[in-house]
Amino acid sequence: MSARVENTYSTRELSIQTWPDFEKLFRKQGMVGDGWWCWCTFHHVTSFSLPENAQPRTRAERSVKNRQRKRELVEKSCAHGILVYAGKEPVGWTQFGPSSELPRIDNTKNYRRLEVDNRGEKLWRITCFVVDKSYRRRGVAGAGLRAALEAIRKKGGGLVEAYPVSKTDQGSNYLYCGTVSMFEKAGFKTIAPLATGRTATVVMQRTI
Repeated sequence: MSARVENTYSTRELSIQTWPDFEKLFRKQGMVGDGWWCWCTFHHVTSFSLPENAQPRTRAERSVKNRQRKRELVEKSCAHGILVYAGKEPVGWTQFGPSSELPRIDNTKNYRRLEVDNRGEKLWRITCFVVDKSYRRRGVAGAGLRAALEAIRKKGGGLVEAYPVSKTDQGSNYLYCGTVSMFEKAGFKTIAPLATGRTATVVMQRTI
């Protein structure tokens, strides 16, 4: 599936066919740690259950394992997301999926205290954004968000949940969950605070 976004960017959903573009984006110079070593796998697992002495010790080792994990999920159609393109170049990424596919947040104490009510609707999550350093503050994340919402609508819709940053003093690298203002423009409402500290986040929801 592909779509034009405001005549500036185009978007495509993640699939085995678009995996090379996903890989190209995540390997780009100038990304955090010279590449997003987690490969957007953090929210796919409830926790990393390997014993400490079996954990990869360096980011390079973790990157190899996480890339393999993500590839396997894509092959099984268990990973969803939107790639944003400027021309033919992948410049952005937005991860979304049903809550069963992205269960990590269910294990956090603050989220469990909220006792989120999805009123019997299917619960979707939008968890992560990646933007090429050269394209930041140029509407890439917003384009990915709009395309993700449209993809969710076409898959049957439901309650969509996100966990954007409401405040941070640690720089733009900590905005990978998106910002409150971006989600507000897309029709989301803040439900409750989620995390406080140097980077604060909230729970936001919208029904599609």
